[in-house]
Parts: sequence; structure tokens; C-alpha cells
Amino acid sequence: MELSERKEKILRAIVDDYIMSAEPVGSAYILENHELGVSSATVRNEMAALEEAGYLEKPHTSSGRVPSVLGYRTYVNSLMKEYSLTLNEMAHIRNALAHQYMEFDKALSSISEIVSFLTNYTAVFTTPVSSKYNIRQIKLISVDPQSFVMIVVLNEGVVKNRTMRVKKPYEAEVLDKLSNYLNNKFAGINLNALTDDILDEEKALVPVESYILDMIFDFISELAKDTEDYNIVCSGTTNIFNHPEFNDINKTKDFLNFVRSGNSGEIKEILKKASSNAEPSVIMGDDNPLLKEHGLSMVVSDYSLGNDLKGKMAIVGPTRMDYAKVISTLNYMSQHIKGLIGETDENTDK
Repeated sequence: MELSERKEKILRAIVDDYIMSAEPVGSAYILENHELGVSSATVRNEMAALEEAGYLEKPHTSSGRVPSVLGYRTYVNSLMKEYSLTLNEMAHIRNALAHQYMEFDKALSSISEIVSFLTNYTAVFTTPVSSKYNIRQIKLISVDPQSFVMIVVLNEGVVKNRTMRVKKPYEAEVLDKLSNYLNNKFAGINLNALTDDILDEEKALVPVESYILDMIFDFISELAKDTEDYNIVCSGTTNIFNHPEFNDINKTKDFLNFVRSGNSGEIKEILKKASSNAEPSVIMGDDNPLLKEHGLSMVVSDYSLGNDLKGKMAIVGPTRMDYAKVISTLNYMSQHIKGLIGETDENTDK
């Protein structure tokens, strides 16, 4: 259903009001607080049409309406007005980023706390990982008929090696041919690009016994995963108590367990699947079953430190989230966090 300009205005008004009040929005409230230039009957009819089209929902205990996931998605994509951070909010962020010589983990914790404070939601940051490691050379050096050393030379002067013992004797020329093949395939490749699926595809093309190949490709996979090894820094988990959707103690416990288990995989998996984008992306509803189960949305953005270190930052909160403020906060943080190490980008606002 293509929304008319009037329906868009009414939907925007309902989402804005519901975000602020957490109470179902009725036609009388809209007319009182928004200059729409139409009658109450027209507003009621338009609200009924929006509900029928799936943009609004009507709680059983109220005559008002609340946005559906479709309503929120439409609002975020095309109806939401841009939020401008106040001078005080920008100052808070710049102050958190000013401690360039602080131990980095402490600095990231401080930044996370400021973001959770400013948004009144839970802030999640990943510690940055390096994207600089490319494979320069792979060497397979025979030790005896049933063992060899695998050496992987990376740029930046990094060398990784492992001694491998196989269950059956091998021909020395197999290692020479395999070394040449691996160098032709992987020399110059960034480790971050070598996913398990890609490595499995390459391994299937090599006519060498699996008892040799498995160990070699497992080692490459481990090196690739090492570059993605990061921790989660989380702040503002108790902010959830400020939102009436989580007045139920069991729902709150579920949320706290979900957030505090960040390093065990659930949040990491969501962040891993989130698109890498300069602009924040909004995950809600069917975008992620786990978030939907908890009644949550997540806004995710990338951040960079210098030219090499990259991470993700996210805000987690109820689906009734102030998306405009959250997105503006993450955008501002993304622009300015680059200066945490090295020089600040000359093009960022002071």
C-alpha cells in the first residue's frame, strides 16, 4: 500500500508520540498535538486504514493505536525527521574521546558509557580488530617422512608456524607442489577474506590426501579467525528499567541475561551478520528472530581507528526506540572516534 501524504503525516505523528509516551495514541491526542488541518473523523478513518494495511496495531485494552514493525520500518526509512545533537551532547562525546593516552580498553568503556547515557539505552561496542594482515608467502618444509613445518609469512613482519605430524608417510614433492599451489591461491589475500566456506571450496579442488590437507587448511582458518577475535564492551544495561515495556521482571531478566552473555556468542553473531556500512543499520522484527523474541531492536554502525583498526558499535533497546536520536549519536561518534588514536580527520566537525 502506497501511503498518501496525509497518511504519512499521521503515521509519523503516531510513531513520534508513542516513542515519547509509551502509551497508545488516539485520534484526539493527535489532533491536540499536531496541526494536521483535518477533522477527528478523518484522522480516525486514516488510522483505521493504516491499521488494516499493517502499519498500526490496536492493543485490546485501549482505543489508541501503536506502531507495528512495518510502521516502525516505514518511519525509519522515509518518515523520520533528523535529530540534531545538542551542544551539550556533542561535548559529552568529545570529552569521552579526548583521553587519547588512556589504556584503550578503558577508553572504549568510557565511550560506551557516554553513549548509553546520552541515548538511555544499552550501548554495545566491539573491541577493534585489524584488517591489515595479508598472506605474503606459505612454506611447507619437510622434517621427516611423517612430519613437516608450515610457515605462513604475513605482512607487517608477522610469521606464524606450526609443526604437523601426519598419520602416513608422504612424498616430499607433494609438499613442493602444495606450497606452489597455496602461494598461487592465497599470496596477497587478506586473512579477513578467508571464510570457512571459501577455504572448504579451495580444499575440495586440491588432489592431495585429506589427512594432509585438513591440517593445513585448519591452520589457515585459525589464522583468519584470530584476526576477528574481539570482545564485547557493554554499558547501560540497567537503562532497560526506564522503559515500561520491561516492567515485567521475567522479561527484564531475559534481557539482562541476553546482554550480559554478549561474549558467549549471541550478540557477536548478530553483529557479525549486520551489514558493514558507514551509515547505521536498523535491525528489528523478522530481521533477527532472537531480537524479536526479546522485543528488542538494534541499531548498528561501524567505526574505524586510523586506517586499519575497525569495530562495530550498537544500541540495543525496545522496538519503541528513539531511532532518530540513536542514529544521530552513532553517526557523530563514528565521525569523531577516528581521532582516538593518531590524528583526527581534518574533515570532521570540531
